[in-house]
Amino acid sequence: MPLHHYIEQFFQQNLEARSKGVPLEIPPLEKRPKVLNVEERVVEGDTHQIPIRIYTPDDKVAIYPLLVFFHGGGFIDGSIESHDVSCRLLCQLSGYKVISVGYRFSSEHIAPAAFQDCYNVTKWTVEHASELGGDKENVVVGGASAGGNLATVVALKSIATNDFKLAKQVLHYPILDIDITKDGSIYQSRALYNAKYGVDITTSSADLLGYEQAGTPYTSPLSVDTETLSQMPKTLIFTAEYDPLCDEGELYAEKLKDAGTAVKLVRFDGGIHGFMQNFPGSPDYMRGYDITSEFLISD
Repeated sequence: MPLHHYIEQFFQQNLEARSKGVPLEIPPLEKRPKVLNVEERVVEGDTHQIPIRIYTPDDKVAIYPLLVFFHGGGFIDGSIESHDVSCRLLCQLSGYKVISVGYRFSSEHIAPAAFQDCYNVTKWTVEHASELGGDKENVVVGGASAGGNLATVVALKSIATNDFKLAKQVLHYPILDIDITKDGSIYQSRALYNAKYGVDITTSSADLLGYEQAGTPYTSPLSVDTETLSQMPKTLIFTAEYDPLCDEGELYAEKLKDAGTAVKLVRFDGGIHGFMQNFPGSPDYMRGYDITSEFLISD
């Protein structure tokens, strides 16, 4: 279907945003979705502290399901604060206690620093579930864009190490193949939409992560073998029609399904990358959070 009219109008009025991205407007605190409590903490890493923000929902229950969330930003941008509204909405609508992670950026710390932070916080969450008032048997990982990559790589690593078992994974328009040299013959959406609607993968994180890592499971999940994919948790994947990452998200869903993993794939026709952060008030914005919450709540 055609690009949503309000998105088309935005880019007509903001030409630079086509390649540089849609500016994220963070509302003042009093206008953000309400939750029972928001707590700032740190998790001790081997050499540093990892900041986290914990959101507790209004629904008071004996034990909470837990969602560990990784923000987007191409591995070089974004923050706990930039995705605060997203985490509040997920917490409010699903009844999950949400743990948002402030991982290190690849522009400042060589890979796999970001992944190590995300993995360590997820492991910490499972080990401290009781302290958090949570259920260690119901821990979910999720993220948007680069955060979606980190979430599914955490799930993959947990299978290899057997450190913990995840209940589900939530991947909103994830990066799944960091090899930016792959052209439209493999991912047509890259050829059609890159640098046209707010995201330019050629200036994103792939070169910072290092080409020598492209094609390895812990950076490009699409290269993972079927046996490993068959052990992945129940998965929700969002793609957007005009996102250069659309094809790889849908290919990953297909590979997971072929491996026997339960997958729910939702394509947002007429949408672009980052629509759940950048266009509040649009129909797809709340639809995305509603579908995610329904997936989290479902068996």
